[in-house]
Amino acid sequence: MEILVDVNGSDNGIDEAIRGVINSIGKTKAKLTMVGDESKIKDFIKGEYLSKADNILKSVSILDAKDAITNFDDPAFAIKHKKESSIVKAYDYMKEKEHTLFLSAGSTGAVMAGGLLKLKRIEGIHRPALATVLPTVDGTGVVLLDCGANVTAAGVSLVQFAKMGMVYCKEVLKKDKIRVAMLNIGTEDKKGSPDLKEAYQSLMEECPEFIGNIEAREILSGDADVVVANGLMGNVALKSIEGTAKIMKNALMSEFKKNVFNKLKAASSVGLIKKALYKYDYTKYGGAVLLGIKKPVIKIHGNAKAQNYEAAILQADTVLEQKLVRKLSEKITK
Repeated sequence: MEILVDVNGSDNGIDEAIRGVINSIGKTKAKLTMVGDESKIKDFIKGEYLSKADNILKSVSILDAKDAITNFDDPAFAIKHKKESSIVKAYDYMKEKEHTLFLSAGSTGAVMAGGLLKLKRIEGIHRPALATVLPTVDGTGVVLLDCGANVTAAGVSLVQFAKMGMVYCKEVLKKDKIRVAMLNIGTEDKKGSPDLKEAYQSLMEECPEFIGNIEAREILSGDADVVVANGLMGNVALKSIEGTAKIMKNALMSEFKKNVFNKLKAASSVGLIKKALYKYDYTKYGGAVLLGIKKPVIKIHGNAKAQNYEAAILQADTVLEQKLVRKLSEKITK
């Protein structure tokens, strides 16, 4: 097993990605490979980890890639023409190697386009979907998909999203009794677009685990284990949840800093505050898995920090170990 980590993709430069890989050494069963400019990676490690540099470089591999695909590049064009970019080099490497996974904070469009063009879809899959795990009240997490790979999705695709989400939920989150819901503007079966209405009927017929529609405010309630959506609705819901969490955290910190009395209250409550914030920190689950292509790919935020890379690398180790892609293929094509 091998995890390829895109060092060139981060908005924060190569530093955070490299630190995340180094922090993961010894914690995974998979081999760790950094994909990026080899000379820059080695210079950073030798400068930042002077006394440990030799041991670190013996513990990880480097796939040299001088170029990067940016958010300003046309994804499909870049995949075809930026041959020395980290995304293209990683995908070309994966085509020749079994049991490999690619993890990137780079352009979502390029990661998606590269997966489709280079690795290809699993037979029978209409559209791949990005699946992310969000925290829930009961602490078990909920799988939301699609959260950005497809702006629209036909009813047949939404049904496939549900099936892929259930496999991910069972194999990675280790849930046995899985409840599937569909994100909609109301809980009634007649709500939503024609595609959502079609998907509702199909899910009722094909998916015993389907419990009906769910509204965005209920995603974190713990009432469902898998929530399916088209990429537009899923991404808006995801970004809204992330934004609300950030605002609430900042508001809480601001209140505690207002005066000395509030600071004293904060000091006595710091343990509870950290525990509560951690419980609803979605980044502890890792990144969004691109489900539906022939090799596993994980996409994390462009501004990811070292701890986010580490969480995603540990997630990647589980995805590889559980042979998620093979199980998805068996479930969808049978």
